[in-house]
Amino acid sequence: MKNQLLLLPLIFFLLLSNVYGQEYFEGEIKYEIDYQPVNSNIPKSFLENEIGSSFTAYIKEDKYAMKYHATGQKGWMKIIVRLDQGYTYTEFEKSNTIIKTKFGTEKESLIEFKRNTEDKKEILGELCESITINYETKNPEATYKIVKGKYYFNPEYKINPALYKNYTDGFWNQFFQEAESVSVRNEIEYLTLFKAIQEAKSIERKEISSSIFEPNESKLIIEE
Repeated sequence: MKNQLLLLPLIFFLLLSNVYGQEYFEGEIKYEIDYQPVNSNIPKSFLENEIGSSFTAYIKEDKYAMKYHATGQKGWMKIIVRLDQGYTYTEFEKSNTIIKTKFGTEKESLIEFKRNTEDKKEILGELCESITINYETKNPEATYKIVKGKYYFNPEYKINPALYKNYTDGFWNQFFQEAESVSVRNEIEYLTLFKAIQEAKSIERKEISSSIFEPNESKLIIEE
C-alpha cells in the first residue's frame, strides 16, 4: 500500500507533463473567410458556395487537414497534408476519387518574402506579426499567374519547422521556418481574380484523432 501511495505523485506528474509539456500545438482552429472579388465574372456568392465561407483546420505535429465547408457543385473540400509522407490528399464531397500529390510538384518563382515586424493585427485578443509571400506560378493551366499573400502568426501555437522543409508548395516551408507557428490570418490575392481573407475565430488545444488524416477508403486514390 505504501509503495502505491508513493507512486501517486509520480503518476500525477507524468499526467501533467503529457498535458502541458507538449512542445508543439495540437488542436482545432476554426476560420471564417471573407472574399473580395476583383473580376466581375466571379461574384462573392459563387466563391462562398464553391470554396466555402469557413473552414476548420485539424493540426498534429507531423500532419494537418483542412475542411472547407462549401455547398456548391462539388460539396465540401478536404485537404490532408501528410508531412510524414510528403503528400497531400484532396477530396471533394461529391467526387468518387481523391487526388494524391507529392510535395514540390508545383513550379513557382518567388517574388518577395519578407517578415513585417511593424505590421501587426489583433487576432483573438493578441497582436500578431505577419510575413509577406508573393510568387508567380509557372503552371500553364493555372487561371492566375501571381499570388500575393500576407500571413499573420501567433508564436503561442508552435509547429515543428523541420517537418515542413519539403513542403515547398506556395513557399510554406519558408513561412514555417521563419514563423515557427501556425498562421491565424491569411490575406491571399489571386491577381485579376479575387482576394480571400481567412481569419481564426476560435482555437482549441485538444487531441486530434489520427483517423481525420486518413484518406476515405471508399474512394479511388489517383496520384498525380
